[in-house]
Amino acid sequence: MVLVAASTAQDPECRLVRVALEALADEPVRVLATTNGHMPSEGIEVPANARLYGWLSYSQAMAAADLVVCHGGHGTVARALGAGVPVLCCPAVGDMAENGARVGWAGVGLALPWRLLGRASLRVAVRRLLGDPGFAERALQIARWGEAHDGAAKGAELVEAYGART
Repeated sequence: MVLVAASTAQDPECRLVRVALEALADEPVRVLATTNGHMPSEGIEVPANARLYGWLSYSQAMAAADLVVCHGGHGTVARALGAGVPVLCCPAVGDMAENGARVGWAGVGLALPWRLLGRASLRVAVRRLLGDPGFAERALQIARWGEAHDGAAKGAELVEAYGART
C-alpha cells in the first residue's frame, strides 16, 4: 500500500494528491490518500485502486503502508520512519527540501523536487522505492533504533539531572 500524505499547511489545491493518484492508477498497488483538510476548488478523480479521505490517522495508516509519499514535512517524515516505512518526499517549501535531502542521504527514500513533480517522475520514483528492498530495510533499522532509544525518557532524564544541579 502507498500512503499519500499531503501537507496540512501547503498545497491547498492538492497537486501532490492529484499527481500521485493519476501516476499510480494503473500500478499494481493500493493507494490510500488524504487531503489533510484541504478542500480544493476542483474535485479529485479517484481511480479504482485508491481511496481518498479528508483526514486519516497516520499512526494507523503508516503501520500498514509500504511507502509514504509526502511533501517532506518533519512530522510526516519522522512518523513514517518511526513506523519503519520508506518515504518519497516531494518538497514544496521551507524545511521540506532539507528533509528530502536527508531522507535520500540516509537511504530511507528519495526526494522528487516540486518543479519535477509529474505523473511519470512520481511513478518511476515509486517503482524504484518499492522495487529496492534496501529502502525498506534501512527505514526499519531506523524504527528499531528509535524503539530501543526512548527519546522522551532520555530527555526527561537530562532535564531532571539539570534541575538537580541548579
